[in-house]
Formats: sequence, structure tokens, C-alpha cells
Amino acid sequence: MRSAWTSSSFVFSALVLGALSVPSVASAGDLVRGVRGKLSAGDLASGEAAVERYRAETGVDKEYLEAVGWLARGAEMLGRREKAAAWVAELRREIPAEKDDLTIALGAAIEVEGRLRVASEGRGSAIRFLEKELAAAKDPAFRSRISKNLNLLGLEGQKAPEIGAQETLGRKTRLSDLAGKPVLLFFWANWCGDCKAESPKLARLNARYGPKGLAMLAPTRFYGEVDGKAVDAATEKDAVAKVWAETYPGLPGVPVPIDTETMVRYGASATPTYALVDRKGVVRLYAPTRLSEAELSR
Repeated sequence: MRSAWTSSSFVFSALVLGALSVPSVASAGDLVRGVRGKLSAGDLASGEAAVERYRAETGVDKEYLEAVGWLARGAEMLGRREKAAAWVAELRREIPAEKDDLTIALGAAIEVEGRLRVASEGRGSAIRFLEKELAAAKDPAFRSRISKNLNLLGLEGQKAPEIGAQETLGRKTRLSDLAGKPVLLFFWANWCGDCKAESPKLARLNARYGPKGLAMLAPTRFYGEVDGKAVDAATEKDAVAKVWAETYPGLPGVPVPIDTETMVRYGASATPTYALVDRKGVVRLYAPTRLSEAELSR
């Protein structure tokens, strides 16, 4: 099994931008982009200086707290654990409870604290901490993020959670219906550009390994909107069906369960997310990120 945080580290590396200069007073979005750029170059000190300057000139707001979340991530990944813990402590002071517009920053604090606990107290302590946070969380995306971190610590090698289906496109199929077959789970969202980019390789994998027994499921969930407009479930289901038919033509007959709790349980806060289940129903791969065709084939 890979290191518990390998996939998460990959996600971080893939998301950070090139190094950017940070203006004296950052406009909306500039501070976070600038801090991410500095961290991508391993320059934690410049990122911290930009955040401290922003607070002195602008105060504590959503932009500031999200930038602090990136500092906490960056400090932990660079091995500066005391720095990471200090930024986590600030986030927990400023965000004592879940708030709709601050779940990204709070999620960063929880994620980094989990990693710090692994390093200082072991995996069991981190799992207990994350389970407690998950039990208190409400927003589906926020809960999914916590579940992702739990799954990175222990889902591989465990029995795969069952797939629910409040709604479905195609034949209603559960993992238990596919017992004896390896199953590739592709968690996606209808608006996700990175997911759409996976379509050609998934089609090739399906053509190559489907005849040898590989089954595929493509779970998703309702997000409550289409093209930025709030819609009801029936309208969104039509939109999901349209995107699936037009964007994934190489996956005919692959069932698409639509179920929020399934997405939460598998930690699909980042789309795409992959899981590979073996013939005995055990998770052998969990990757909350894009994977190359070679990695998936292997």
C-alpha cells in the first residue's frame, strides 16, 4: 500500500500555481493565488509575509482565512510542523464552527491537523480525530473532504462501502451485484472539466479490460444547480444524462448511480476520484485525483 497521504500530496502539487508576485493589498482572489504560487516554489516565508501584510491592511476575511489554510498545508508539506500547527490554531480560533462560506478554510485546518496527528501520535489518533469532525459536519462537500482524508488513511485494504442509488442512469447496480468481478469506480460531476478529460482513457480501458471481466460504475450526486442556476432534481438529472451521453460515449451501459451519501462516504470532494475494488470486494486503490492511463492499467 502507498503512503497514507501520497494521493493528497499529489493533489496539492497538481493544484498549486506558478510563483506570482503579491501586491501590497490583494484584491479578491489575488492573495490566495499569490500564496499558492509562493508555496509551489517552496517559499513559505514570502507567503507568510503576504498574508500578514494583507491582515494588517484589510483585516480577517474569507480571502485571508483561505490563504491561511494554504499556508498551513504548505508548512506541513515542507516539514515545518510547528508553523503548520500555529496556522491551524489560528483557523480554529477564527472559525470555531462550520459556516457555509468558510468550509474551505476550516477543511484545510482539519486536513492539516489530521496529518500532524499522524506524525506526532500515529494513524489511530488521526482517524479518531477525523471521525469526530465528520460526525459534526453538515455540508455534503465539507463532509466529503473529511471522508477523503479518512479514506487516505485506511480505505485501501478494507471492504468497499456499498454504492447507494437514490437515482440512477441506466440499470440500477450495486457493488454486491458485481461480486466476483473487479470494479473500477469513477466518481465525477457533470460540470467537472477534469472529469470530462478522463473520458477517452476510460473508454480505452473499458474496451481493453471489459471483455476480461472488469466492471465500471460512475457515481455522482446532485449539486442543486446547472450552469450556475438553481434547479430541481428532475432538471439536474436530465442535465447529468445529457452530459454523460455526449461526453462519455465510450462507456455505453456503464451505470451512473446518483447518490449524495455514496459521494460523501468515498470522499469525492475532488472530482474525479477513483477507487478500484477487487473480486472479493476489497478496495485496492483509492485516488482522489486524476490518474494516467498507465497508472489505471497497472
